Amino acid sequence: MGRLIVVVLVASLGWMAWWAFGSSALDRALTAWVDERRSEGWAADVADIDVAGFPNRFDTTLSDIRFADPETGVAWSAPFLQLLALAYKPHQVIAVLPNEHRLSTPLQTLDLSHDQARGSIFMQPSPSLPLDRSTIIIEALSVGSTLGWTARLDEGRFATEQIPARANAHRIGAELLGFHPPQEVLAILDPAGLLPRTVERMRFDADIGFTAPWDRGAIEIARPQIVRIDLNDLSAEWGSVTFRAAGALDVDARGTPTGEISIKAVDWRRLLQMFVASGMVGENVAPTIETALEFLAALKGPSDTIDADLSLRSGRVFLGPIPLGDAPKIVIR
Repeated sequence: MGRLIVVVLVASLGWMAWWAFGSSALDRALTAWVDERRSEGWAADVADIDVAGFPNRFDTTLSDIRFADPETGVAWSAPFLQLLALAYKPHQVIAVLPNEHRLSTPLQTLDLSHDQARGSIFMQPSPSLPLDRSTIIIEALSVGSTLGWTARLDEGRFATEQIPARANAHRIGAELLGFHPPQEVLAILDPAGLLPRTVERMRFDADIGFTAPWDRGAIEIARPQIVRIDLNDLSAEWGSVTFRAAGALDVDARGTPTGEISIKAVDWRRLLQMFVASGMVGENVAPTIETALEFLAALKGPSDTIDADLSLRSGRVFLGPIPLGDAPKIVIR
């Protein structure tokens, strides 16, 4: 019995020493990381770093945070950020965001508020901390821009998972429920008010290959760029309009995509009207495009449905034989 008590005491003292060492090391590592960002020219300010959670957790709270990357012009500020982890699994973290925070870009500043935003981040236990998988759930998000617009989202889910068979590749999925676009956008896209004021559902599911792993270097040095997109599902449901797309794209070093995307659009005439109203399609070419789309729709299924291939080549986008314009650049700042 005496030996058992001694073993328990030694084990308890050892665990207490481990927690004290681990919490102190975590505090020093975070402080050093902030100092390194300052030395690289970042605006990096954290008023306080507090590590609690004894005996089984490392619950870290960073207070009054302000980060700004001078190379990209992106900045983020928040009253706090909580990072919660088990003491024996410090590379698996739950992140809790405050109800209000701010994201600034060279184009505009966004004020974000929500009822809840929580994410789980699982990293591989190595010094570079490569991302293994992650999930983010956000509820009742409201976004206000310094450009004068506001948007709301009832619920959003986002998840990533590293693909074991492919280097630097992740499966990425997102689902948005109850998206309320800015009134200014609705006035342009649907001036007659034919569609609901809310987009019921949007979904994204793709396997994406990158130039480098998403690890500490992705934040500290440069963001990995996309080289391959295997699009499993890109879809939206907005009143009578539904849209679905799937396919594969290769992306070159300049961010130009090349490949084929199969699309299906229901109530395509209303979509065309929205594109014309928004200026994405010129009024002078709209009749020609409508005639061509009617021909495409007649090839398969009902006349209000287009089932065709979107081709991206030589920096241009084509819907069947119809040129739609320049291909978008896919670049992560």
